[in-house]
Amino acid sequence: MSTPQDLNQEIDTMSAKLTSATTFTPTNTQEQLKVAESNNSPSCRNLDSKRSCTIQENVRNLPELNIPEKILFVVDTVKEENYTPFKVGTGESYPPLYMIKRVVETFINAKSTIQRKHEYGLMILDSAGTRWICDFTNNIKIILTCLDTIEESSDEEKTFDIGQVFKEIQSQITVKSYEITLPMFTTRVILIYSRSNCIPRFHSGQKCLTNLTENPYFFLDVLFVHEPPTAENLCEKVYAEIITLDTTNFSYILEVGRNAAKLHDNMAKLLAHPLQRPPQKDMCYTINESIILPEVHTNV
Repeated sequence: MSTPQDLNQEIDTMSAKLTSATTFTPTNTQEQLKVAESNNSPSCRNLDSKRSCTIQENVRNLPELNIPEKILFVVDTVKEENYTPFKVGTGESYPPLYMIKRVVETFINAKSTIQRKHEYGLMILDSAGTRWICDFTNNIKIILTCLDTIEESSDEEKTFDIGQVFKEIQSQITVKSYEITLPMFTTRVILIYSRSNCIPRFHSGQKCLTNLTENPYFFLDVLFVHEPPTAENLCEKVYAEIITLDTTNFSYILEVGRNAAKLHDNMAKLLAHPLQRPPQKDMCYTINESIILPEVHTNV
């Protein structure tokens, strides 16, 4: 049985965690990444740990309310040559886009069960650039029907102008500045990038990302679905560029190889409302605090 002293210690611990979850200082993530790479830091030798080397402190003073979200899924449809399929427990194999569509569908069904006022939109990346597929709607039948219609495309380019994404988003949605009045909704982009040999770089549109993220109620999350990293592919270089999209340190940047269970796990991590979740570096998925273990990322 817990003593009053034990309870006080637990309260102090929780208070410290809540404080750390909302107190940060800005940093230049791209510069930090370059320093870490130049020092060949051992903690930066796999994809996910590279991001942990760049996350510093920032300040967030927003009400932690469950106001409705407008969530835009940006889905990469490019099928790379000689791609590795996902293999599930039944022994069946599925292409990356098929699995991505299924986890997006699961996300929408789960999220709409939590709060039916959330709205969802859909945009795709293909060989021609970007394409807006579905405007925001809280009718999940409409958004899921549009999701099912998207098909694979092919592209052999070695770089992709990621600025196209934010130019299109800025032209399609209105993100107003809210300094005093609480907005009626938050806007979140969930970018699912699945190319392991095409590096996303800004050739244009970087100002559009800045304009969007200047609004404190705009959030950007990224899920990188990649091939198993090898010396032949560009997974680490792609991930290094994806990290730089988190200009506020409030994004969740996740990555997964060809592991179907891990893909579902990572998508589930994005269910939490961005105004109520802790920063990614403070996120913990274990129940018993006394047995917290570092999360191990495997790409299989």
